[in-house]
Amino acid sequence: MTPQHRTAWQEIAAAMALAAVGLWLIDRAAQLVGWFTPLAGLLSALTFVAVPLLATRWGTRRGLPLLDDPLGIDRAPLLRGLGLGVAASLIVLPLFAGALDVFEVHVLRHSRLGVAALRSAGVGFQGRGAALTAHVVLLDDLRGLAVENHTQAPVAVLPACTTSPACAPRTLPAGGRLLLLPDAAADLQVLDSAGKTLPEGTIIAGASGEVLDNPVHAPPGLGWLLAWLFSQLLVVALPEEMFFRGYVLNRLRGLFPPRRQVLGVPFGRAHVLSAALFAAIHLVLIPAPQRLLVFFPALLFAWLAERSRGVFAPAVHHALANVCQTALLLLYAPR
Repeated sequence: MTPQHRTAWQEIAAAMALAAVGLWLIDRAAQLVGWFTPLAGLLSALTFVAVPLLATRWGTRRGLPLLDDPLGIDRAPLLRGLGLGVAASLIVLPLFAGALDVFEVHVLRHSRLGVAALRSAGVGFQGRGAALTAHVVLLDDLRGLAVENHTQAPVAVLPACTTSPACAPRTLPAGGRLLLLPDAAADLQVLDSAGKTLPEGTIIAGASGEVLDNPVHAPPGLGWLLAWLFSQLLVVALPEEMFFRGYVLNRLRGLFPPRRQVLGVPFGRAHVLSAALFAAIHLVLIPAPQRLLVFFPALLFAWLAERSRGVFAPAVHHALANVCQTALLLLYAPR
């Protein structure tokens, strides 16, 4: 190994370590501090963008060749990348959906819920936040909107609808949880046991911890999928692709120039290693072995980056794949 190769590996290792520590610290802060939770995604995205810029400055000072496009965006044709990313998704994602259906239904013995399961109150209600104490929390659930009472006293949940038994008022004890079906979840009011309005800031939504008005207006629909796609593209997929296919892949190509072609595109050890590092960083926040399976789509991300000479194509496919997986998993439930 030449001194230049050793320095390149040191730069990549330092960048991976810095990104991993940054992601872990951001995640811990989001779990411990309620107001920090909405900022976690944005700060994680900034981490993936800032670390390559810092790492390449360190490397060039130690004699490494300058990466003229460390994030993979300067020379990448935007429209070509968008088109290639969509085209790849139209080929790959239907195959993934079919395979997932076989696995869910015939291996896990789950039942199909149908498209109605995709109706959601919106992105803001997704996930579980850190600050639950002393709040009434509304969380998107598989079949409706879950109301959890984390206050110290019972509360009354009054849906505005009157058309079915699901619309009947309910008393929710301290520590209790109930599931409101979509019609009952569209408009509701939460009162204390004396019938008075809860103090402002008591009702919050999902992982974001956003404070909700009372009465709560949360009509279910499919529009959240579009908002989810844009958030996945801008906050998750594009920053990750800038790091792994913009910076890591380009630096590794200098160490291992591709000598073979896959479907007419140069492809080699650098692309495989970038996929492996992409999979490895997924263990930082959730150290579960199945997380390493992202290695396989990462090979396609690397191929798309090489084919399009930039990160826009893999970012589009990455975002569409994430949204597709989220939507598909909502369509199945244990029998």
